[in-house]
Order: sequence, then structure tokens, then C-alpha cells
Amino acid sequence: MDASTPGSWQIVLASGNPGKLAELTALLAPLGCHVQAQGEFQLAEAEEPHPTFVENALAKARHASFHTGLPALADDSGLCVDALGGLPGVRSARFAPQIEGPRAGQDAANNRLLLQQMQGQTRRRARFVSVVVALRHAADPEPLIARGELIGEIGHVAQGKGGFGYDPLFVLADGRTLAQCGAEEKNRISHRGQALQALLPLLRTHWGWMPAST
Repeated sequence: MDASTPGSWQIVLASGNPGKLAELTALLAPLGCHVQAQGEFQLAEAEEPHPTFVENALAKARHASFHTGLPALADDSGLCVDALGGLPGVRSARFAPQIEGPRAGQDAANNRLLLQQMQGQTRRRARFVSVVVALRHAADPEPLIARGELIGEIGHVAQGKGGFGYDPLFVLADGRTLAQCGAEEKNRISHRGQALQALLPLLRTHWGWMPAST
């Protein structure tokens, strides 16, 4: 399908993270495009060797678009903690040593390591950052790039059963963790949701795309 045809185009999501896929699919669902995960094409995840979110997001989007022949959307996101000099940053998903098995096991290990490194810290400000990239094709010279962030603090104990990753440790201004928010609320306030909202006017301006409801 043509990325310039409103309401008819396909886009592949360049991620194998099930939590991220669920969030991005929900956020994109009202936008009138057919969303497919790269796993539907038996496509392995791209390498993410770069030191910045934008470079890694570009690498993932180009990888997915090259191997599928479709427009691609990639998100690179992570938790940046002031007291840790911005860590875990781009290594948020791989902060702790790698654990085989379901993603939840790696998330738990990452959270344990973060709590260990924050012991005794009184400065607990942190932010979730998301950079979203959209490409019409793998060699697109004009990638659309949008950024979102959510500011909070690192809690002392995990709270809440929702979300994934560091959500149970990320405390919002009202005292709840992100894992204590419902999915709809999280999508509205999250760094990823903000980045996608910032992407919409770029899709309209550069791809000639308009939401199906307009």
C-alpha cells in the first residue's frame, strides 16, 4: 500500500517487545492504518549499538523497512535517571545481565539492579524518553522523527501490576506509579504516546496523511 494514501497504508512496527507492541498498536489503532509487527514477517530485531535513542530508532526502522518493503515505525525509548548520569538510557532493556526466557524475567532483573544502584540516593528524579521514527522506505532521506518524555521519580519499592519494564518503580507527580495507571491513561500521558502525538502533524505535512475520521 502507498504511504501517501490516507487511511489505506500499512506500516510495520520494528519491535519484538510485547509490551511496547501492545502500546504502539493501541496508540496507532484509531489512525486508519494497518499495523503489522515485524514478528509477523519472522524478522529478527535489529542491532542497537548506538549511544542515542534517535540513532537506534533509525537503525530499527531502516532494518524493518528493508526486509519487509513496507513503511516502518520504530520507537527507541528508555529510562534516564539524573543521579545515574542518564543511565540506564539506551540500555534500559538490557541494564541487568541478560536472562533467557519471558520478558518479565528481564524486567524484574532490571528493576532489581536499578533499586540497588539507587540505594542511599536522595536525588531520584527521572524521565522516560521516547524517540519515534517513521520511514516511507528503507532509504528514505527524510525520516520523520518525534520525541516525547514523561518526568517522575524512582520509587523505593515496586508498586502496581500494569505496564511493563520500569513502570512499577516510576512514580508520577500524584504519587502513583505508572504501573498503577490503566492502559488508556498510560497511553495518554506516556512518553511514547506524546511522541506519537508529535508525529501526527509530521505525517500530515510530509506524507499527506490524515486520520480516517477526518
